[in-house]
Amino acid sequence: MITSVLVVSAQTQFDNAGFEEWEEIGFGPNILEPVEWSSIKSSDVPQLNNFAPKVIDKSTDAHSGNYSVYLFTEEALGISATGTVCNGRYHDDVNTDSAYSYTDPSDSRWNTAITHRPDSLVGWYKANPKTGDFPTVRIVLHTGYAQVSENSDTTNYVGGAKLNLPSQQVTQWTRFSVPINYYKDINPEYALLILTSSIGVQAVKGSEAWFDDIKFIYNDGTGVEETNDNNLVVTGSDGGILVNFNSIKTKNVALDVFDIQGRNLYSDKKFSADQARLNLNLKTGIYVVRINDGKKLISKKIMIQ
Repeated sequence: MITSVLVVSAQTQFDNAGFEEWEEIGFGPNILEPVEWSSIKSSDVPQLNNFAPKVIDKSTDAHSGNYSVYLFTEEALGISATGTVCNGRYHDDVNTDSAYSYTDPSDSRWNTAITHRPDSLVGWYKANPKTGDFPTVRIVLHTGYAQVSENSDTTNYVGGAKLNLPSQQVTQWTRFSVPINYYKDINPEYALLILTSSIGVQAVKGSEAWFDDIKFIYNDGTGVEETNDNNLVVTGSDGGILVNFNSIKTKNVALDVFDIQGRNLYSDKKFSADQARLNLNLKTGIYVVRINDGKKLISKKIMIQ
């Protein structure tokens, strides 16, 4: 079964998703936050910010680039404060059940606008959770104002996902991937992402997590958008893919095959045949064939059954 051809379109990604840029937030040179991200030290309750513990820091242990974000769970006033960072803003409360993170549509510092529907969220992490604890990833795509807490109003939610990462120590940079589930057949307006070092209100002091290189995957990893075109014909059977380019110029084009998680399964940067069968021993699932001639990028999504 074959879907339509796909043509590249600019898709939203998080700003500073590799956590390379940092800034002081007014409590001295040792209190930093990644640009376009926030912590409980920059909440919307200024009288509590001075007392909120430092739960994030800049780490030189990075998956790529120079830095990652380091989250650690601390104890303050007898309460374990989860190491957490988000691309929105936090509302602090001495009663942790009343605290939450949220998107503020009226202030660009506290929101990430989005107009498409990504398939999944991926990133890299390391972790050192204490017994009974684990880091989490939470993504909410929504319209208008929305907040995330244990008892949030989900009226404006369009889609989202929550991923509980392993409760064991992870010492090597490891890729996570979580598919986004959609509740409404509309496009979202904003994306709110929360990363934590602990479960949340059941956080255990001393739990640690590192995150880096967070991004959305669109249409099975290609960052492309569907349109109609009959120049590229792709069929799949017996674990292989037959590619027929018809009238498309195919001298030294780049040909790649991706799986649904965006992993590159086949790559030929100087492909020149008008027709070819790729014997890849593929399992049942959705795959994308992508062709790049240096001027445009077209792809086709297929189902191997």
